[in-house]
Amino acid sequence: MAAADQKANNGFNAPAVVLSALAGLIFVVALSLFLQGGFLAAQALETKQKTETPVNEPLRAHLAEHEARLQEAPRWLDEQKTKAVMPIDAAMDRLASRRPVQPLPAAPMAEAPAGSEVRH
Repeated sequence: MAAADQKANNGFNAPAVVLSALAGLIFVVALSLFLQGGFLAAQALETKQKTETPVNEPLRAHLAEHEARLQEAPRWLDEQKTKAVMPIDAAMDRLASRRPVQPLPAAPMAEAPAGSEVRH
């Protein structure tokens, strides 16, 4: 009987192997979820940095000043009143209202040379 007990103790311990495999599997799954979460967070941060433009206050101020210049009232640049400043839309409207639009003259019709007749 002592030989049978010794043979049973030296054998394969199935519950310990199953529990170790289960613990290893849980560890691998938890590790993969942790790494995937870190990767997705880093990816979201990088996407946000690439797609969202930060507010550039000096540029915004420059654009506002430029827009104000474009919308300003017409004025003379020199004392002799030879050079004026006005928005381009106002200048185009003013120029277009001065002269009526003249239709283009009709192009003369070219006649075919005498020796070139079209035969069907």
